[in-house]
Formats: sequence, structure tokens, C-alpha cells
Amino acid sequence: MRIFVAFFLLLSGLTPAPLLAAEEPSIAVKAEVDKASFTIGEKVEYRVSITHDPAIQVISQIPPPPSDTFQIKEAHDFSEKQGKQIVEGRRFLFTSYELGEYVLEPVTLRYRSPKGEEKSIQTNKLYLTVRSVDSSGKPMTDIRNVKGVLKLRAQWGWLWSLFFILLLGGGGVFLWWRWKHPVLSSPTNSEPALSLEDETLVKLNRLFDSDLLKKGEMKKYFLELSEILRRYFERRFEIQAVESTTAEVLRDLIRKEISTSLREKIQEVLETADLVKFAKWKPASAEIFKTNQLAKTIIEEARPKVGV
Repeated sequence: MRIFVAFFLLLSGLTPAPLLAAEEPSIAVKAEVDKASFTIGEKVEYRVSITHDPAIQVISQIPPPPSDTFQIKEAHDFSEKQGKQIVEGRRFLFTSYELGEYVLEPVTLRYRSPKGEEKSIQTNKLYLTVRSVDSSGKPMTDIRNVKGVLKLRAQWGWLWSLFFILLLGGGGVFLWWRWKHPVLSSPTNSEPALSLEDETLVKLNRLFDSDLLKKGEMKKYFLELSEILRRYFERRFEIQAVESTTAEVLRDLIRKEISTSLREKIQEVLETADLVKFAKWKPASAEIFKTNQLAKTIIEEARPKVGV
């Protein structure tokens, strides 16, 4: 029946629509990595490939991943034929030394069709996670910008022995030197040591007076703000804070039975810092001023009460 209809149209001087329409040359792009989750310093292969008809001309370059997050180790172009299609693109070998979760945004590529028309096409998004590694070799999925320190393994007992021998020897030399060179006390010039709270406030004020915000280093500013507070929490409440997520810090503070009001202030400041560090949020000046004042309020409210 279909053959009869086509033959009838041909005799009538008409041609079926599918026979008139020229087949549109095909093109497809794809972005991929050999691993979406990797540890600090581990190399990852990132590949952007374009599969297209020979009649299509790709006219834009493939950009590398952002250099502020990833360190590019190698970059190579490639081109090969697969049947009637051409597959070309670029491979990158990169690594990262910052913990966190990142998004490789779509890459927009421009090409020229056989008719000379310029068009564009986008790749897919890629989601990456950079993990730390503890002393047992197990990956840590915590998101933070401070690099962890690997602990010495227990079988290195001889290294510990050497360390203690040097420590004792150094301590003996120091005591002998102090005995030969006594330090005369000067009560009139001595200053009382700062309390933990006053010491932390000095660090906060030094950060507030820095030029990090003027230079546009928003992420570094909030990273230092978060670290100052976390180190204070470790000493004040005896919890692990620097190497913990915000959720873990809040959980440990609940066990310390601090007031709900103080805990809510801590949560607001730490979550604001997390948004700037990991979500690349840029708060307005008024929001930064509010966060700074809230940080100082936290220290004052956490200050031990006299006589308690």
C-alpha cells in the first residue's frame, strides 16, 4: 500500500516530504571523568569529546577546568574517526588540594554547519568530591579547607624513641643554659597573660581590620573566621572542631549543654562561612558586618562566668 501511494504521488508530480528534507548533520558532546570521588593529590582524567559529521566544523576551543580549584598536570588534544563520524576533543589530567564538593559547569562549544551557520551546543555537568585520607588509609568525606596531618604509624617505635631521646637531651641543654643565664624578672614591665576569650577577640579584630575583603579574597576571609572560632571551641569546650563539619560541631556542643541561644548563634556564623567557602556565596557588606558582630558576641557569651 505504501509503495502504491509513493508511486501515485510521483506520477502526480509530488514528492513525499521526507524525501525533500535533507538529513541534518549530527553532532553530540560529552564531558566525563574517570572518577567522580577522589582524595587530595590523586590524579583525575577529565575528557570532553565531540562526535560529529565530517561536514561540521568545530570552531571553539575546549577550556580547562578552573585553575583556582584544580591544578592541571597535563592537557592533550585528540581526533579519530569512528565509522562515518569524527570524534575529537581534549583530555586533561588534574588534581586538587582543597577538600570539598565541586561542580564542573557545562562547556559551551560553537560549531559551523555545512550551510555556514554558526551554532552552539553544551556538555553535561559533572559533580566531583575531594576527600581526605586518615592514617589508616580510609577516605574521609568531611568538607573542609584545612589539610589534615597524617599520624605516624605505631610500628615506627624507633622513631618515637629517637624523638624522646632528642627531647630529653634538648631539655637538659636548655635547663643548663637557663641556670647559667638566669632571667631577671621585671614586675613593673610584665603584662598579665590574656584570657582565652580576649586572645580570640584579638585574632578576630585583626581579621576584621585586614585587607582581605578589599582584595576580594572573600573565601579566605571566611575560612580564617571559621578557623578562629573552631580553635576557640576546641579549647573552651574540649571538642574536636577544626577537623569536624559544622553539623558535628553543633552535635558536640549539644552534649556540653550550652544554651540554645548561644548554639543558634554559633550555627548561624558557621553556616554562613560554609556557604561562602563551598557554595561561593558573596554576602553583602551589611551581612558581613552582622556576622562579625555575631562572632564577637559568641565569644563574650561563652566566656566563663566569674565565680562559676
